[in-house]
Amino acid sequence: MVEFHNLTPPGFIIDLLHFLKSLSHYARYPTVIEGTIIGVLGYLALARLLRWRRYNAIHQEYMKKYQEGTLTPEEAQRIILVSTSYDMPLLLNYSLAFALFKTYAIPSISKLLSATGEFKSVETVSKRYADTEILIATWVACPISGFLDPNFKSSENGPPADDPRAMIALARVNWLHSRYRIRWAERYGWRKLSPMECEAFYVFWAEIGRRMNMRDIPESREEMIEWSRDYELKNMIPAETNKEVAEYTMAELLSAVPIRFGLRTFAVRVALCLLEDRVRVGMMYVLLHTAWRSPAIQYPPFHHRQPAQPWFFHALTRGVMAINWTAQRWFLLPRIYPSFPVKIDLPKPTGERCPKLHPNKWQYRPWYRPESIGLGYLQNKFLVAIGWYSEMPGPHLKSSGYRLEEMGPFKFENSAHEEVMQKAAELQGCPVAGPWSLEGRRGDEPSP
Repeated sequence: MVEFHNLTPPGFIIDLLHFLKSLSHYARYPTVIEGTIIGVLGYLALARLLRWRRYNAIHQEYMKKYQEGTLTPEEAQRIILVSTSYDMPLLLNYSLAFALFKTYAIPSISKLLSATGEFKSVETVSKRYADTEILIATWVACPISGFLDPNFKSSENGPPADDPRAMIALARVNWLHSRYRIRWAERYGWRKLSPMECEAFYVFWAEIGRRMNMRDIPESREEMIEWSRDYELKNMIPAETNKEVAEYTMAELLSAVPIRFGLRTFAVRVALCLLEDRVRVGMMYVLLHTAWRSPAIQYPPFHHRQPAQPWFFHALTRGVMAINWTAQRWFLLPRIYPSFPVKIDLPKPTGERCPKLHPNKWQYRPWYRPESIGLGYLQNKFLVAIGWYSEMPGPHLKSSGYRLEEMGPFKFENSAHEEVMQKAAELQGCPVAGPWSLEGRRGDEPSP
């Protein structure tokens, strides 16, 4: 059974109120110390009450359907958005990034990725990483049904989708592929994912897999876990392409960490502590030294084999993570607004031709970051000066924004837009209309 926290009447709060009542005599004429204690206890009670509010609400709403095994993919998406956009967005975002990173330790995958040539330069690696994050975040955050009401059933002859972005992103990924994440919350999060949340992650991602034409998807979460472990044991073996793809990607992930004082080397060692030994061995991981300073190649091959990290590095990493989740669980108020790489709410129509989107966050190389003037320009200059970003936003980094049907390698930017929109309509079961359709892109569609 899932554990509920602070349900009405909340036992923790009642106990705390009794304790505070026992201090009422002192509260009449509080000293500075007594007033501070009462204030701190009151804040901790408020933080705990608010911290679990969304968790409790979503479990009350869907617990019966979870127990009956009737959760739909649309309902599963609503459940996982509590943890991914409010409770642990940064942690689960990196969890997904590391899950993708792990696949590079499988030779059949790394050979395919290496053959694309997308891991040979700073520009292509950074754009691929930015595009991947935006595309995945779009189909996680935006309704996969295409409708804001998760219970609405679409039909081919019915109304067009309220928000078609999720299926446009998925259709674009499917087309690009045709051309050529849970354990972290348990280890490092301020709370574990509940059984219902774990099931929701499986239901949602299994549906994404089916819409990507994947076959033989295991029928349950338990079968998926067992299949995944068996697959890793059989296929996660050392290969040069594993090492090549992993090194370029790790270099991109840590590109904002300064080289000075050994900070980047330290960051790599911490990152290695977060990888399972099987993954590290499969990637033939190595420790980087002066190669990072190569003026000819920003992401050069590394030189020395890197064994398992010493125990104190693992202890340090676990200690930092423990401090982080303790502070979040007990001392920090929850987010008021969702935190996600892309904007969840539908943008307001502006009437402009070919409307484009901008993400909520940017990588070291700031793809899709809009150019600014005035104070915004000075802010960007400051962020570049301190090394937060590699350079100023500009047209070469697509500062005007992105269209989902254009994303991917430069050579495919203007390819298959009609096919992507057609597949998106098939995936969501209704037409794509509005500013994100091709008619809206060209400005041919009349304003509502």
